[in-house]
Amino acid sequence: MGSNTILLASAEPSVLKRWREAFDDSVTLRSVEDVAALRQVVADGDPPLLLVDVALPQLDGAAGVAALLAEYPDLMVMVCAGQPNEDEGLALIKAGARGYCNAYMAPALLRKAVNLVRGGEVWVGRKLILRLIGEMNVRNAGGPRTLLAGLTSREREIARMVGEGASNKQIARDLDITERTVKAHMSSIFQKTAAKDRLQLALMVTGQLTVSNEQAS
Repeated sequence: MGSNTILLASAEPSVLKRWREAFDDSVTLRSVEDVAALRQVVADGDPPLLLVDVALPQLDGAAGVAALLAEYPDLMVMVCAGQPNEDEGLALIKAGARGYCNAYMAPALLRKAVNLVRGGEVWVGRKLILRLIGEMNVRNAGGPRTLLAGLTSREREIARMVGEGASNKQIARDLDITERTVKAHMSSIFQKTAAKDRLQLALMVTGQLTVSNEQAS
């Protein structure tokens, strides 16, 4: 699959139609309407981005998405729900989903969300962000200084930039290093801080809102 391909997974024609309206001809869209077809495409070669309806038949909801992410940890997944709820969103983000939003969000907003996720960020609603911040603050009562103590000076610099919402491309440009070098530093930072992803790292570092969030449902 090309790097500009998005796999759409939903059995609802109205949802697929709305999602397709979000993208122009520069993006290649593929669609599947059941779990069997979804798994076949993923098994053939992970798509750059999967946009999946949590109500996809036989998916088993959030649990099914979590199982898919456990099997394919490098899969970049955004989950959409007809009626989003915080508990489901929290479980999905913890499982490794890169976004959680309303399946019927405005096409322009969906396009923005997808672009940010593809750039390495996480897209969730305000209330869900507050839940995540609360959990991370409780878990990391030692504060940012303690969390960063084991990092090198360059790693601390990169971690702080992630906390400010910078993508790998921005970090590479600002520090005059390659994106490959940034990724290597990020791997080391994740290992040393036990952060699962950029969202957790950002919350660890700042305890503040550092990812883009959904302004409308």
